[in-house]
Amino acid sequence: MDIFGVGGGLLEYRASLLAGKGFAVMALAYYNYDDLPKSMDTLHLEYFEEAVNYLISRPEVKGPGIGLLGHSKGGELCLTMTSFLKGITAAVIINGSIANVGGTLRYKDMTLPPIGANRSRIKMTKEGFADIVDALNSPLEGPDQKSLIPVERSECTFLFLVGQDDHNWKSPGPFPGIVDMFGVGGGLLEYRASLLAGKGFAVMALAYYNYDDLPKSMDTLHLEYFEEAVNYLISRPEVKGPGIGLLGHSKGGELGLTMTSFLKGITAAVIINGSIVNVGGTLHYKDVTLPPIGANRSRIKMTKEGFADIVDALNSPLEGPDQKSLIPVERSECTFLFLVGQDDHNWKSEFYANEASKRLQAQGKAKPQIICYPEAGHYIEPPYFPLCRASLHALVGGPVFWGGEPRAHAVAQVDAWKQLQTFFHKHLGGES
Repeated sequence: MDIFGVGGGLLEYRASLLAGKGFAVMALAYYNYDDLPKSMDTLHLEYFEEAVNYLISRPEVKGPGIGLLGHSKGGELCLTMTSFLKGITAAVIINGSIANVGGTLRYKDMTLPPIGANRSRIKMTKEGFADIVDALNSPLEGPDQKSLIPVERSECTFLFLVGQDDHNWKSPGPFPGIVDMFGVGGGLLEYRASLLAGKGFAVMALAYYNYDDLPKSMDTLHLEYFEEAVNYLISRPEVKGPGIGLLGHSKGGELGLTMTSFLKGITAAVIINGSIVNVGGTLHYKDVTLPPIGANRSRIKMTKEGFADIVDALNSPLEGPDQKSLIPVERSECTFLFLVGQDDHNWKSEFYANEASKRLQAQGKAKPQIICYPEAGHYIEPPYFPLCRASLHALVGGPVFWGGEPRAHAVAQVDAWKQLQTFFHKHLGGES
């Protein structure tokens, strides 16, 4: 179980990285998320007890006990959990406290009040930041002893990781840089970027609509936004350069192809079930406009389960006015890897990959690598993610069928994950 500090919300990146190392990890939010309390004024340990019991009960979890991983306030909460709850075998505490901080904690008939603090002990750094290291009272004196966590009650094994002066920690590097983009679901998805970061890459998970102050729809996208992201990533000292990689799935793959066609600084791109035509909205870059390809809803079929099969809905990009929607991939100077599910029912990914290959070679460019996976569907995810055969499609406005046979799709995900890492390490100069 993985718990973070006072920032609140649900942070899953560390859990994702650990999952990639063979652990079943629950990232646990405890305030300021969904229907949880909006503050830490009062926390109830019964909530954490329920989470421990749930994780232990899962068939995927080895048992009989579980581990805790906590940083800062999360580390403090882990110490409290080990002191009162059963089923915890091991705990890693990263820069945690042995006193209850920030709010009252209750468990059954026990109450831990928050330790006191004195703001007059806060110092200011020369950069104008507050240095709060001396602000809390001593938990070993006076009434603040009531805030001490009774860690002596714990029965588990501990590892404490302590930064003795963690004010300017720098990681080794630099690392090969990758921009990671998903499809029309929108928002910010970070789990794939987190998993790749654990494999030696500096990864930017890039949202492009329906997140924060970004547009709420894909009706109009401007490639200058993506150009800014590429330039920012290249400029980072953690990034090896001189060029970066792109990883895109579905609409993200289509955008990846568009970026390689117009932008500089991109050395390698992995396109997972992407399109060579602009879909869903108009795309602008300087004086260039790519209109969206047309579609015909009469070509949508219904599966016996009641899902829409949209594989034939889009018009051909090789005929009539829809040719204006073609991405000029032949302009690209980067190296490509296309990963294709041959049972993709979102669109004709294999046709698009082969057409991109023809256009690149017609301009004297290197033949891209295309790996096709029989019976794999549209959603090729990292290994061991469950097959998503159907879900809501934001553009269609209803549930659609994505394709894929479970066993073949699972095998494809394992291989695709290895292939894309090898490809990026080879072409971005990382360690293979």
